Amino acid sequence: MATSVESWVGELNNRLAAGDVDALRSFLADEYYSSAPGAGEPAACDRIADLALAVQAALPDLRVTLDDVRPAGDDTVAATMTVRGTHQNELWGSPGSGVAFEWITPVTFRAIGDRLAVRFDDMDTPPQRVGLLRQLRLVNPPDEMHLPPHYPVTTPEFLLKLAFTGQAADRPCSHLDLIAVTEPTSAVCEQCAESGDIWPALRMCLVCGFVGCCDTSTNRHMIEHYQQTGHPIMRSIRMDEGWVWCYEDDAFFEKAILDRHR
Repeated sequence: MATSVESWVGELNNRLAAGDVDALRSFLADEYYSSAPGAGEPAACDRIADLALAVQAALPDLRVTLDDVRPAGDDTVAATMTVRGTHQNELWGSPGSGVAFEWITPVTFRAIGDRLAVRFDDMDTPPQRVGLLRQLRLVNPPDEMHLPPHYPVTTPEFLLKLAFTGQAADRPCSHLDLIAVTEPTSAVCEQCAESGDIWPALRMCLVCGFVGCCDTSTNRHMIEHYQQTGHPIMRSIRMDEGWVWCYEDDAFFEKAILDRHR
């Protein structure tokens, strides 16, 4: 089986090196490396290909190559993936910068039927994940995380889940049944407004509706609310975001989860 996987990876490499990132859709499996999409969620191959195509539109010279391809088990192959390109056009609200982008990461491919599941082997390192977003100006520099974003960026929630948790699967959470309020009644952090402070983004407690500034703000009123009340679950209300986060379980959910509780 390893020989077949190595051959499939070789064919995919040829397509990617030629700039055909949509080939991911036909080479990758519907499942992720160690999990399957939830009910109603897009297939893994589509989600990964859609992200790659959006990045390619912003980086027209994008090239992806797989080097040092080698067997890693009966049905697995390891490689080093290199992604390079120049950020020339808008990406999810971040304007082109003309800056060269580079990501080099170890990856592992596993056979699922006659397709491949891929694991990005450095995604368990939070600084690496956030650093990639910073390269594309989707996230402020470290010394400006407490300030409003430079650009009206709306990052795909699936990409945020990968950045926040390092995995595609939902983490177990025992607090979703606590959701009682889903829509905000305020568009400011009242405590910051009273003291004249600013914030980069707003969060809302899904238990009681409290609105506070996010965890990278100067005052961190939302996490303070959690620590004082024990209300563990909140959502983003920045722009049209609606993703959900549980402090106790370190669990991220896309905004579709709110539809079940409205």
